[in-house]
Amino acid sequence: MFDLAVSPEGERPHIYAAWVWELLIIKDINKLEFQWQILLIRLKSITNPSMRRVHSKLIWLYLKENKRHENLSKKDKKDLIFILLDWVMTETKTAPLSFSIKILGLFTPENPELKTDLKGLLIDSKRIFPKGVYPSIRMVFKD
Repeated sequence: MFDLAVSPEGERPHIYAAWVWELLIIKDINKLEFQWQILLIRLKSITNPSMRRVHSKLIWLYLKENKRHENLSKKDKKDLIFILLDWVMTETKTAPLSFSIKILGLFTPENPELKTDLKGLLIDSKRIFPKGVYPSIRMVFKD
């Protein structure tokens, strides 16, 4: 199931598998830990917005629980930040954008340069975002 859910092909069976994967993992988010390293590798090639929504949502839930984001290795943090910044630049759908922004917001206290990059991408740019993204932007820049 996981292999289908993280397939870069993004065809209908892969999207359905991602939805089922979400339902399975959301019941016990700790199960994501067993696939974490493979997920980080595969995320780079996922371009389908429905699949990005699933994975960004699960990552958000996984990392915010017990402040798990603070315990990631530097390499995992760097890889995830790189992937999610790419998604923020390329994604047009509300949910994957919002989850990506919220996840990146978790890393801004220890990475002030990330907050500067996000400010340039989200606030200073002329880009118009879907209305549902603005609460996530406000969450990151609440100070």
